[in-house]
Amino acid sequence: MSAGHVGARRSRPRLLVVGASTMRDHAFAVWRELGLEIVLADGYSGGRYEHLVHHFVALDPRDGSAAVTELTELARTCDGVVTLADNSQLTAAQVAHDAGLPGIGPEIALIARSKLLQRRVGERRGLSTPRWRQVSGADDLDAFYDGRSGWSVLKPVDCAGSAGVLQVADAAEARRQWPVVRSLSPSRTVVIEEFVGGREVCVDAVVLDGVPAFVSVCDAEYVGPDGFIAVSATYAAVQPDRETATSEIGLVADAYGLRDGVMQAEFKIDDGRWTLLEVTFRPGGALVPELTERVTGIDLYEAQAQLALGRTPPLPEPDAAWSPVPFAEVRFLVGSGPVRRFVPPATVIAGLPDVKIVNQLVLPGQRARLPVSEEGRAGYAVGWGADRDRLDRQLREATGRLGREMGIVEHPDRRSEAAHA
Repeated sequence: MSAGHVGARRSRPRLLVVGASTMRDHAFAVWRELGLEIVLADGYSGGRYEHLVHHFVALDPRDGSAAVTELTELARTCDGVVTLADNSQLTAAQVAHDAGLPGIGPEIALIARSKLLQRRVGERRGLSTPRWRQVSGADDLDAFYDGRSGWSVLKPVDCAGSAGVLQVADAAEARRQWPVVRSLSPSRTVVIEEFVGGREVCVDAVVLDGVPAFVSVCDAEYVGPDGFIAVSATYAAVQPDRETATSEIGLVADAYGLRDGVMQAEFKIDDGRWTLLEVTFRPGGALVPELTERVTGIDLYEAQAQLALGRTPPLPEPDAAWSPVPFAEVRFLVGSGPVRRFVPPATVIAGLPDVKIVNQLVLPGQRARLPVSEEGRAGYAVGWGADRDRLDRQLREATGRLGREMGIVEHPDRRSEAAHA
């Protein structure tokens, strides 16, 4: 289907979605509630949403191979452009720019897609980041370690999220593993960073005129021992870190030149010091907008669409009908083995009143594997309630039940800071 098949604009605003990753269903529901006409251009993602939109076009939206000419033609029939995929951020920004529509701009989108640019620009602008070095060969690894010891992290600079990111114990392991990490990078480019200890948080924000207008913080937990696959995220209505997070987001937005947009940044907090790990300029995935709304009343997908249409989103006051929950959490199932059956959610949730949603992502006849990216997780459980510890216990029980009934071996090992001492 081409732009001509989509037709002229109707009376309601038309939003073009260039690429959509998995677990983004809620975005389309929000946009339909806003009265938008949705055009989805994505012929490649594993997340399929054709039946949730008004028009679907099976074009390539991926950075580096996208059908930019056709997408730009399509964008000229629309009022705004967004993306729900990490690997379409540059394409979406370029298409919006070429079509004369609002957006963050290709230069900022390029920073979101390159961990190398993030480090170079962040260092130049004085952001607190890990000690790092670009790796072109073993000599770069020797220069990075320079007699030092301790854990480090190898990253392909242009993969989405934590895909391909590998933790290494020392220089010898780094020399063995960097060619593997390099092979996962489309540009064959790798950086190595010093592992930063401490508590990890994800900060989602809406920036207006260069200033954070809304900020929300969640605690993140990752499965180990080598990769960085998120296994849980916990949200709270009362966020003691919000003031500091707002200041940090202001610094990041200024350093990278973001004037208006939705962004997510990952930080490590150690002894009060915030160190920036990653940044991206779209709403966080893996149910971040859904659970952020549960505890704050602000919908990041709504803000994303309003900004794309050139409007100011209604921040920070939540909807009058919104009723907050004290705590919300998602816990993911990470495991391996053949899946023997579909597990009805009702059997998992039974007796766990704080658990509200259970979803199996790997189906009977398929094999669950330890994922190299967060899209490879086997399932998840979501809940909310008044007691954070009780909620976490119930979600752990729910994912444990789900894994056992699926017949897979769960890998619940938590990343231990003691192991990195």
